[in-house]
Amino acid sequence: MVKIFLIIYNLFLLIFLVPILLGIVLSGKRNRKDFFYCIKERLACYDMPQLDKNKKTVWIHCASLGEARAVEPMMDKLQEYNVVITAITKSAREYISKLKSVDFYALAPVDIYPFVAKVIKKIKPDMLLLIETEFWPSLLYCANKSNVKIVTVNGRLSKSAFPYYKLSSFFWRKFLNLISHILVRNEQDYERFIKITGSSEKIKITGNIKYDRDWTNEKTNRESLGYRNDDLILIAGSTRKDEEKILLNAFEKLKNKYNNLKLIIAPRHISRVNEIVNIIQEKKLEYSLFSTINKNNNKNVLMLDVFGKLQMLYSVSDIVFIGGSIIKKGGQNPIEPSAYAKPTIFGKYMYNFDTESKLLKDAGASFEVSDENDLQVKIDQLLADKQLRISMGQKSLKVVENQTGAINKNIGIIKKYIDE
Repeated sequence: MVKIFLIIYNLFLLIFLVPILLGIVLSGKRNRKDFFYCIKERLACYDMPQLDKNKKTVWIHCASLGEARAVEPMMDKLQEYNVVITAITKSAREYISKLKSVDFYALAPVDIYPFVAKVIKKIKPDMLLLIETEFWPSLLYCANKSNVKIVTVNGRLSKSAFPYYKLSSFFWRKFLNLISHILVRNEQDYERFIKITGSSEKIKITGNIKYDRDWTNEKTNRESLGYRNDDLILIAGSTRKDEEKILLNAFEKLKNKYNNLKLIIAPRHISRVNEIVNIIQEKKLEYSLFSTINKNNNKNVLMLDVFGKLQMLYSVSDIVFIGGSIIKKGGQNPIEPSAYAKPTIFGKYMYNFDTESKLLKDAGASFEVSDENDLQVKIDQLLADKQLRISMGQKSLKVVENQTGAINKNIGIIKKYIDE
């Protein structure tokens, strides 16, 4: 039955790839450049370096930059093995290319049987670690067929994704049951995976490895960005369409009360920078681009127009708004600013990080807002009270510290299993 499902899946994937490829070709130079970035790797057309034959090989597969950063501490604890890592996005590949603890890295192959089988043959892994929800049918099938031990690390099924998996559980159960162990973040994920797989035998709660990363190793100072020590800095991280208007409206009103208030906007997608700049110009607000910033001439609004700098900017903030949460996008990771002891504000749509947001709310470390007016009120409350900012920030940091330890739990299980 698994073979039949795999054949159907591959046929559907091939059928859908044709219009997608056509759309990319016709959509513009930028999209074509991103898609064809290291395209040979996606088609498994590369040579593997000679790995140490006296070591077993662990293949780690993650999706984006967030997952790549999260597994970095794990890779340091796997140095007794050959470590191979693949990723889906360009930013993740660029990040892992700089890690010294990796023996080989590449973009993940397109999940079509011949390409995946070719990669399995090249890497010859003893274990495949899938990060979070990287469940690719061809990859799971090929790895299982080659007697590779498969473990999911930081397994999660978000509130928004779960109905899809549940509706198609007749399909996913066949492939998820090829996984040897599913190590999940929390009780909610545990219950959801049981409902999809039909069994709790392979599922274990080991915590969220993202808490274990040293988020605060990326820092900067205000002077380098053109800010004064007495400036009040509000950062809106990973914002989505329509959220920038809400934030700019609140900023305009609060600026009249707090002359030293500064706003940093970091859109989730850098391709939207020009769109947001147009909104700022319509409001006749002065702005700077991070890529051309002059520390002697920083404006009231700073636009982050480059990748990989948001984490660093959190270190100089006073208040952080979590994007994708006022509109229905599921929010972004609130752990990142919390690790810097920053108070956070987010909307009611944090379902992709429901456990993390609940922990912060319950600890009194975050405010949840419902609309633009509520957002303005909560920002005003924090701006007016330095002690409240400090207190909420310390509570945020405490939440992060109390959740650490997942890396060691996962590593213990992984090593025990791979060495059997």
